[in-house]
Amino acid sequence: MDTRSTVRYPIDLAAQLRIGETELSCRIANLSLGGVYIIGPSLPVGTRCRLRFKGPQRETFDSACVTRWTTIDGCGLQFDSLHAMGTYQLARLIRQASRVTLRMPALDRLRPPAR
Repeated sequence: MDTRSTVRYPIDLAAQLRIGETELSCRIANLSLGGVYIIGPSLPVGTRCRLRFKGPQRETFDSACVTRWTTIDGCGLQFDSLHAMGTYQLARLIRQASRVTLRMPALDRLRPPAR
């Protein structure tokens, strides 16, 4: 049974993963408002890291993450402590990068949070 609370969108984006002082390259295979599946290093569950990537229009997204599960090919990262502006930015990036944009009609009405 799938217990995810957010929908995943398939994409293919280059990303950088920072664990302490070490930076590694990876690819994002799918993305949601809750996290990502990366193809690259298989990090141990519970590993804290930072993920940075650019959307198709070159907007940079950077967030703290924690590893929730791992496979031979990569791992699932959950975004840690995303604030309203980060969630808004991520939703825009998903809309730009996703091959399934029609599944996100609510993003047409999404506005940035008041400052």
